[in-house]
Amino acid sequence: MRRIIPLLLATLLSGCALPIPGLQASTPTPAPTVAAPTPTETPLGTPITVRAGGFSLSPPVGWVSAIVSNTATLASTRAALERRSPGPNLVLTIDATPLVALTAQFGAAAAQSAETFFGVSSEAVQTAGYTISATRPITIDGRPGLTADLSGPGGAGRLAVILTADSAIRVLGQAAPDAWTAQIALYERMLASLKFSALPTPTPTPVVDVATQPVLVDAGPTDFILRLGGSAGPPDGRFVSARGLAVAPDGTLYLAESHRGVWVFAPDGKLLKTFGASELLDAYDIARAPDGDLFVADFGRNAVAHFHADGTFVSRWGSAGDAPEQFGLASPQRIALGPDGSIYALDVRPGSASGRVVSSVVHFSQDGRLLGRIDLAPDMAPTDLVVDEAGAIYLAETFGGVVRLGADGQELARFGDPANPQALAAGAIDLDRLGNIVVATYTSGVIKLAPSGIEIARGGTAAKQGSIPAPGELGLPNGVAAAPGGVIWVSDNSGEYSAITAMRLTVDPVAAGTAQALAVTPEPSAQPTPLAAALVRQWASSATASSFYAPDYTPADATGAPNVPACQDSIDAWAAAAPNSLETLELRFDAPVFAVGVVVHQSYNPGYISKVELIDERGEAKTVHTATPAPAAPCPLPLELSFAQTLTRIVAVRLTIDQRPGANWSEIDAVELLGVR
Repeated sequence: MRRIIPLLLATLLSGCALPIPGLQASTPTPAPTVAAPTPTETPLGTPITVRAGGFSLSPPVGWVSAIVSNTATLASTRAALERRSPGPNLVLTIDATPLVALTAQFGAAAAQSAETFFGVSSEAVQTAGYTISATRPITIDGRPGLTADLSGPGGAGRLAVILTADSAIRVLGQAAPDAWTAQIALYERMLASLKFSALPTPTPTPVVDVATQPVLVDAGPTDFILRLGGSAGPPDGRFVSARGLAVAPDGTLYLAESHRGVWVFAPDGKLLKTFGASELLDAYDIARAPDGDLFVADFGRNAVAHFHADGTFVSRWGSAGDAPEQFGLASPQRIALGPDGSIYALDVRPGSASGRVVSSVVHFSQDGRLLGRIDLAPDMAPTDLVVDEAGAIYLAETFGGVVRLGADGQELARFGDPANPQALAAGAIDLDRLGNIVVATYTSGVIKLAPSGIEIARGGTAAKQGSIPAPGELGLPNGVAAAPGGVIWVSDNSGEYSAITAMRLTVDPVAAGTAQALAVTPEPSAQPTPLAAALVRQWASSATASSFYAPDYTPADATGAPNVPACQDSIDAWAAAAPNSLETLELRFDAPVFAVGVVVHQSYNPGYISKVELIDERGEAKTVHTATPAPAAPCPLPLELSFAQTLTRIVAVRLTIDQRPGANWSEIDAVELLGVR
């Protein structure tokens, strides 16, 4: 048995019956028989005040208390306060709920009548297995209330409720069944000491468009890259609800989040900024235009908001209603960008004839002008959509897998197993740059389908129901985005857990080969797209160094392809100004790539490269090689490095050459960068 969490406003608004703070479940736990002290022998001490609850009361001298927000728990000892079941001594818990919150959840009667408020509270008592006596009227500090005795095999006690001018107060006393009678007098004395004051006026908290870096986890199974958020970390670094995702060509990630608008992350998970907290009431999905502008489905306002790439608010359009250009009360939750930059949105509303909920795809220009509406079949209830370069619409269906529609709404194909619809129960959908379909499912992790519908890759697993997902596991996927470099981002929510995960899917080479051989395309005019991205190999186009041996041996001599034919001192390679120094040589490349390898051609006295760093577009460096400098053979010697594909696009390589052990000039002829565009 465990102590129930004290009543908080969030619990009040959850739609559940009010729990009794501190109430112990009635599962019997034998309590030791201990002679209880005579309560009247202990005088009451200095009152304690709970300002957030608008009350104060006097506990006995020497008692301890725990105060959380608008709730106070008191007991004679710390051990009694922390007991997991009622014991021989009295434990008293008091909480306060603002009447405005009580009215919002349970109606005006609960805030105006002690009888109604007691009835609301007693639901939790009965659920816990307690029986309740008839209520008796009381008056505390001039305010009316009711009290009743509670009894169960695991504990006994008394509950009192009092309505003040602006709050509803509950006072619960508990002890073991055989000890409660001796504690009643003390409970009554403490109850009579209650004094009420006005609840503090809440100070409006301005919306601050800032956030802190969410917790980053980067250790997990093979297909796992990193996870941001979860159920830990500072409050300003946690997501209330992580939803739709969009990715820029450089891998920058945009997250639509219900609390703070849009969060922007670098490909390696570093928080860059947030925006839109003031302009968005409840962001649900986001789409990025080729020019960098962003469109956000503002579920809270039944609208679509338009932002520039830097987060500057541009405009908003849409409203709730039954007109063709309006949205249903639960829409829009999902939006997608068409090949011409127009906006597609999912709309859900009651049907005009039957009243049955129907779904449709609404098509808008970027300024909100209605371009068309496609009514979907009655059996369709899509959770997400995406539009390909030919204008075909892909719908994620919870029980129907993936449905592909033509631009006119005609059904072209369905992917999934009708005999096992849960295998492709889709929560979110996206297309990668090769036209493959990426689906985040509720039961099977993330699945990638070729345009023909053949499964070619998958990653991640479903978390066990009721558990917090481990790295690589998904609870309730709510968004997915195919990022550059083969990275898949997934947003995930499960109770108080909310996170976004980056992973690389494991490819089935046989299935991928079959899909490529069949090469079924969405439109007859489209050409088959290769399923594998080509590896880019490039030589440095420019270079700088900490020094060079003038006038020749310049950094520029390390650019381009190798041109020193053998192991020799050559003015066609870079060399430092001195033979026994610590130097750096930085080489830049024309095409930013997600790097997988570096080859350094050492043309004279090799072995003195002590560090190799990759520099991305943000100017941040990542070390991929360290070594102890020492002479190496043979000569010339290519230093060939390979590593996991980087999450950010690499534009430069920085070498540290440590000649201090006696290199007598170590020369670099060329540097090659390998990666995926």
